[in-house]
Amino acid sequence: MHKISRLTLTLLVLGLLLTACGGKSAPTQDPQAAAATQNAQVEAQVSTRVAQALANVEATQRAQPTSNPVIPTPGNIPTVAPLNLPTAAMPGVPTSVPCNATPTLLGENYPDGTDIYVNTPFKKSWTLRNEGTCSWNANYKIKFMSGDPMSGPTVQSFGATVAPGNSLTITLPLVAPSGTGTVKGIWGLYDDKDVWFGQVWVEIDVVTVKPTSKAFAVTNIKFYQETTPTCTIYADITTNAAGTVKFQWIEDSTTKDMRSQVFSTAGTITSTYQMTSGTHPIYIYVDVPNHVTFGGIGFTCS
Repeated sequence: MHKISRLTLTLLVLGLLLTACGGKSAPTQDPQAAAATQNAQVEAQVSTRVAQALANVEATQRAQPTSNPVIPTPGNIPTVAPLNLPTAAMPGVPTSVPCNATPTLLGENYPDGTDIYVNTPFKKSWTLRNEGTCSWNANYKIKFMSGDPMSGPTVQSFGATVAPGNSLTITLPLVAPSGTGTVKGIWGLYDDKDVWFGQVWVEIDVVTVKPTSKAFAVTNIKFYQETTPTCTIYADITTNAAGTVKFQWIEDSTTKDMRSQVFSTAGTITSTYQMTSGTHPIYIYVDVPNHVTFGGIGFTCS
């Protein structure tokens, strides 16, 4: 046999000692306990990594601009310059006044619902202002359209020229029907080409009990101008009963002093007015008792 040197023996002993110290096997554990320990270690590692990931995400979001929408408030709404949109009228919408526009009713006598005794004659008047761009001439007319004609004319011409902005009083002679109740008649306004451009009506309550006294009213005013002097305008004021009429002459839009005229009975009294030079529409506003404007015919003073 070969002899082992002291050095070799020494190394073998050291190796055995090291193996005994480091190669000692771990004590045997319960498999369930070992599995629970391992699961706990895994869960701890996962929790640690999740927490670290969330921390990284929050840090990233703090470093980046927020993506949440900004709610507008009066202080952060930006000022936007107004849009220069076109102001032209929509297609098909007229932008100019028609030749014969619907006239404006300035006044009337016998307002709707007036009681009139059966078979009683009366004169219905309307004062209309020309709102169009064309003058009404003598061939313009008023024609019965529907309802009860009340013995009125089927057609009646204006008989005067009325410039735009001026007015005309139209008067129709009518008779209350023999039957009682509410009756209404409608008359249309037509130009010289027989084209309709408006309408007026009369609506009364026909009664059989005759009133003891007729309500005092101005029923008509007729304006005219004599040849000389050319600047004097005449107005025949007609009432249906006795009373005092308070009225004002009006030239263009200029109102003159209030005047009074006493009627001792139903009838007609003439009033005069000296107009200024030129062509002007002339009116009379009846303050008492009617609150109605008559006239509007243009007269010329030379």
